[in-house]
Amino acid sequence: MTTTPAEVVLTNPATAVAQRAFAGTVAAALAVGVVALPFSGGPWWAIVLSELVVLVGVFVMYRVWSSAGTSASRTTALRARGTATTAEVVSSTKDFDGESVTHELKLWIPLEDSGFEVHHQCNHYRGEQNLEVLVDPADRTWAVLH
Repeated sequence: MTTTPAEVVLTNPATAVAQRAFAGTVAAALAVGVVALPFSGGPWWAIVLSELVVLVGVFVMYRVWSSAGTSASRTTALRARGTATTAEVVSSTKDFDGESVTHELKLWIPLEDSGFEVHHQCNHYRGEQNLEVLVDPADRTWAVLH
C-alpha cells in the first residue's frame, strides 16, 4: 500500500505491447550497432564514444520496455479494484512553452470518510470544474479519465 496517492498512467494492453515491440526492435538494432562499431575502421576514441551513446540508447529502450509493462499492470489493477468518482478542480495553472499548452491541476478526490489532494499534468483540460477519476482507496492509486 502506498501512503501518498500515486497517479496511474492509463495504458491498455495493446498499447503496452506496441511500446514493448518498438523498444525491443530499437534495442535489437542498437545491439547490432554495438557489435558492428568496432569493425567500422574509425578512430578508437570515436568508436568508444559511439559505443557509449549506443549503450545509453539501449538503457533508454529498456526503461521504455519496463515502464510499458508496469503501466499496463497498474492500469489493470486500478480498473479491477477502483471506483469512478468526480474530483473537484481546486486550482489550475496554464503553461505555454511556445508549442503546446500544459495544465497543472490540483484536484480534490473525495472518499467516503475523507479524501486527498493530488496534482495532475495534462494537455486535455478545458476549464471544467470537475473531472472524472478512477480511484482505489485501499491502494491510494488514481487516474483521471479523459
